[in-house]
Amino acid sequence: SGVESLGGTVSITSEQGKGMITTMRIPLTMAIMDGMEVSVGNSIFTIPINNIRSTMKINSTDILHDSIDGEMVKVMDGYYPVIRAKDFYNLPSGTDEIEEGILMWLESGDVSYCLFVDELLGEQQIVVKPLPAYVNSFDVKNFGITGCSILGDGNISIILDAGGLFAAARGA
Repeated sequence: SGVESLGGTVSITSEQGKGMITTMRIPLTMAIMDGMEVSVGNSIFTIPINNIRSTMKINSTDILHDSIDGEMVKVMDGYYPVIRAKDFYNLPSGTDEIEEGILMWLESGDVSYCLFVDELLGEQQIVVKPLPAYVNSFDVKNFGITGCSILGDGNISIILDAGGLFAAARGA
């Protein structure tokens, strides 16, 4: 049955003269998380709140160009690599000007870096949906994507895995 395909059970109990009880148990496989929705051009991404240390506006003069690590930015007393979501995902639209976007200082495990996006759309509680099976054949986990969420307007937001994105961008 459909319920069993979800990993649930259906049980029926009856008592003569009193009627019948049908019990359906469906697992709570849906995870709900707090995420920050961000835009890059026409695309919307969600970043788990617990990976965000801070967000900031910076000037292009704050970006250092390192021959090995690419773009770096100094935050507080450390230097962190900058990953541009537009470039990493080859998105057709979005800003390239550092002054026009937002830098998000992300942390996952012992990884810390800055993700450059166009703008913050706001914090949302989202229902995490696994990606459809056919999408997984494209190796999306190697692109720092962990799932998706359907937004209130029907559009889809891609949920980013902060640690996986860094590893993918670094070619690890």
